[in-house]
Amino acid sequence: MPWWVSISRRCGSKVVIGLATLCSAPVYSQTLGEGFDLAVLSAHGIDPKVADYFSHAARFREGVHVVGLRVNGNPLGLVEARFDYEGQLCFTPQLLEKAGLRIPIAIVRQGITPSQACHDFLGEYPATIVKLRPSSDEVTLVVPTQSMREQEWDSGNYSQGGTAAVFNYDVQGFGERSRNDSARSVSAYTEVGFNLGNWIVRSRQFYVTDNGKSRSEHVNAFAQRDFEALKSTFQAGQISTNNPIFGGLQLSGFQFSPDGRSRVAGAGSLVVVEGLAQDSSRVEVRQSGVLIHTTLVPAGPFRFAGLPLLNGTSDLEVSVIGTRGGSHRFTVPAASFRGAFQVDPGYYFSLGKVRGAGLDNGESPVVAMGSGTWGLGRDSSLGFGLMSTDAYHAAGGTLSTVFFQRLSIAASQTLSRDDAGNVSGGQRGISLGSPLTATIELNASATTRTRGYRELLEAGRSMGHDDLNSRFKNQYTVGVSWVNPQLGGFSLNYSYGSQFDGQSAEHLFAAWNRDFGGTRVALIADSRVGGARGRTARRNAREQRRREPGNDLSVRLEVTVPFGESRSVRSYASRRDDRVELGATFSERVNDAVNYEVGVAREQTSREQSVHGRVNVTPRYTQFSLGMRRDSLGTGYSSQLQGGVVAHEEGLTFSPYAVQDTFGIVSVGGVGAAKVSTPQGPVWTDYRGQAVIASLPAYQNSSVQVQTNSLPRRIDLKNGTKTLAVGRGSFNKVDFDVIKVRRLLLDVRDEQGQPLPQGAAVFDENNAFLTTVVGEGMVFLNNLDEPQVLSVSRGDGTTCSLELNPEPETDEDQLYETASAICRAR
Repeated sequence: MPWWVSISRRCGSKVVIGLATLCSAPVYSQTLGEGFDLAVLSAHGIDPKVADYFSHAARFREGVHVVGLRVNGNPLGLVEARFDYEGQLCFTPQLLEKAGLRIPIAIVRQGITPSQACHDFLGEYPATIVKLRPSSDEVTLVVPTQSMREQEWDSGNYSQGGTAAVFNYDVQGFGERSRNDSARSVSAYTEVGFNLGNWIVRSRQFYVTDNGKSRSEHVNAFAQRDFEALKSTFQAGQISTNNPIFGGLQLSGFQFSPDGRSRVAGAGSLVVVEGLAQDSSRVEVRQSGVLIHTTLVPAGPFRFAGLPLLNGTSDLEVSVIGTRGGSHRFTVPAASFRGAFQVDPGYYFSLGKVRGAGLDNGESPVVAMGSGTWGLGRDSSLGFGLMSTDAYHAAGGTLSTVFFQRLSIAASQTLSRDDAGNVSGGQRGISLGSPLTATIELNASATTRTRGYRELLEAGRSMGHDDLNSRFKNQYTVGVSWVNPQLGGFSLNYSYGSQFDGQSAEHLFAAWNRDFGGTRVALIADSRVGGARGRTARRNAREQRRREPGNDLSVRLEVTVPFGESRSVRSYASRRDDRVELGATFSERVNDAVNYEVGVAREQTSREQSVHGRVNVTPRYTQFSLGMRRDSLGTGYSSQLQGGVVAHEEGLTFSPYAVQDTFGIVSVGGVGAAKVSTPQGPVWTDYRGQAVIASLPAYQNSSVQVQTNSLPRRIDLKNGTKTLAVGRGSFNKVDFDVIKVRRLLLDVRDEQGQPLPQGAAVFDENNAFLTTVVGEGMVFLNNLDEPQVLSVSRGDGTTCSLELNPEPETDEDQLYETASAICRAR
């Protein structure tokens, strides 16, 4: 039974009625006892001095209190507020900052420090309405709009600077073991660097060992910083160009680009990669030859969104590498996501030496490229750019617009000249997207090029006839999505590419899903189809099918039945070529840190059976997963470990997520295991009360909130939510001040051993009212943090002194302590 219920039952109704009468007193000045029947109060054992305290209506006691703040109907979380002896709210700078209000110059009352000054907010904005609700620990403000602060990004009103080092890791491994053979593969993607004074320095590398054969790949290493005066981002080192006109290149050099301050979503956040894995597989996504994403996926459909694209002009190459050696690849054309990749208006410039490619004489070309993008009204933009080396030149332009606020169209044209090969050509493209209705959305693209068109990496090379003809000639994509309340959701994505030698490749991904009273049914089809014309083309196609068997059509039907909020059973039937498999999987989310799945499958043709299982664990400071599959051919296993580490002036702090360019550390007053909600996801503080905020959106508002139910019972927060506005590349420290509250339930008796009378008033050393004595001499003190002497005024006019010397705390998770005390007559 809660303590307050117990106390109310033992107090009786008289005190409750008396206090309710006091708290409903009218709001005007009164002398002692005016408006109250003092005889009735005394008869109920309530000291008349209490009536004087509450004669001006219910109010907060003098001092600092943690209250909920609401401004113009919007809850803003908890804040530390000060009240004077009359219970009036003090508009301190901290309160005004939390409320997002302007700070008046005039001060009506000066506190101990400037931060405690009471500003004359009501004098400057007299229309303000202040509602104090001490019964619910809440303060409500209704303020005029002119008193609210506006965001001032251009004036640099966001955090900057800070110093910290970063290490991110993503280690994956899978293998197979049978009676006669075994195979093993391990890959590790790491990122190291630091942030210093808004500079971002990073180095990224990839390492793979496959059956004893190892290879390493250095992705890039660069330094980056935003310059506010230019509203540009500067990068230097081993960089990937992000010019919106030309394809991405790997350079050793530098580049300038708009800082993206007007961008709401990250680049590539709307680009989606979908596919179907027949077995447990490792999926690699590359752009411009650079690995931008890799992860392990179980058998079944996979979907990636929010990929860290290098640019919006280069295709994505997706490789699905199975644990048993099978693999397949497909391409996501850049034309299909140009509408989703937002181009920031401004100027782009890059200069450097091309990495990873050389001319016939062994030298890598030095390239310079520049472009500009300008807005034409509200819904249109125009871009133009030039690129040049000693032997290669290109020019391009883009135009995008929106018709009728529904149909978006983007067109591009690029011309190239290869002096060494003495050829010229062009490439043109168009893409469109439109919500045809409220439930149907369509997007399509087309890209074509002439035989003489050359990319920079193709220029100056001695290309044979086969190499020239194997280059792509046309690319087409179309995507349709439709949602119907009765029929469910449909999506279709189709891409077609042809080469100059007549070969063609097509990729089709289609899905349908519908919810039947909680049971979800999904049908997925993944197909790579197409033909090849000519003897050489047909021979190459047959060889490709032998190297990568089963590339034609895969179909999978899934039925997921939930059992409660955390458990579900998924049954499926899949077909790939002539292989048909049936299976079922049970999955459960145990808590925030652990989830697992187990399942069985049967291949119908060979009647082979298999079992598999996987567990995913987030032990607060890292992420780990382990999977196993067992069948007649042997045992397969897979594992993954990922996370990040931040080194700062107070030590090392571990993160279950990869740390991004802009990040921070949150501190919760030395309290360990506190759960904190961040823009990246939930994190937990370590033994020092610290946790990593792995990612903060630059030039936008974001919030960090402590989940109070994860704190010990004796811990209160002065403010459980903080709103941040950060600059790119900054390292931010977010401190939450905690209050360790000692609640004490006293059994108070007089010197003759008799309990104090019910209704006696308890005052502190400054004669401020604290509480009253309830039944059988019980006194509840809400916050006792140091020795003090209290005075108790009994109904008969006598007083006694209560000397308290609390002992050291023993259990922070105990809601309140109990003790006995003697009130000695004065």
